[in-house]
This record gives sequence, C-alpha cells and structure tokens, in this order.
Amino acid sequence: MNTATVTKQFQFHAAHQLPNHAGKCRNLHGHTYQVDVSVTGEIRTCDGSTDEGMVIDFDRLKEAWVPIDEALDHKYLNDVLETPTAERIALWILDRLLEGGLEQVGVCVWETQTSCAEVWG
Repeated sequence: MNTATVTKQFQFHAAHQLPNHAGKCRNLHGHTYQVDVSVTGEIRTCDGSTDEGMVIDFDRLKEAWVPIDEALDHKYLNDVLETPTAERIALWILDRLLEGGLEQVGVCVWETQTSCAEVWG
C-alpha cells in the first residue's frame, strides 16, 4: 500500500478579538488567514477510473471548502465560534470537513506568515 498526503491551500479574510487575552489580540483586528487542508490516504491504482493515481481529487477539496468560505470570509469570527483562536478555527473547519465526508484530514490555519495551528481528524 502506497500512501500520500495531498494539500490544497485556501484563504479567507476575517476579523476577531479575544476579549480575555492579556495582549493586543484583546482588541478587534483582522487577518488574511491561510488554510492548508490535507488528506492522507492510499494512492489509487491506475485502473482507468477518473481518480486513478490520486488520494483525492483537488476539485473535491475545493467543493468541500465552499461552505466553509461562505461562513468565514469577511466575517466577524466571534459571531461564528466562541473564542476564535487559530486552534479553535482549525478545529471548527476540521469538524465541517469531517461532516462533509472527508476522512484522514488535517487543517492548518495560518494566522500570520509565521504562526499556525494544526489539527487532524
């Protein structure tokens, strides 16, 4: 069995604040979030099927992202989830991807170019 991990990157823009945080994030501010959605699985055999040689079609990841983007892009994240830290945003996205039928999926939410939170399910 040969396995691989494939990743598709997405982006959304949103504002949030962490009212109980002792630092600057207590104040209302925004980010351009970068999100990496990864799926690990077996590489399908070359058998003439439409998804031969793939773990998952990148189009399937794009389709799974659409409702997430609609819920998060240009939104105030405190209205979407409680305490919208990078970790909790990643977990929220992961839950929706799992509900949408993806398996062995990971989500990495980049809040800045150097800071991210990653979850797997």
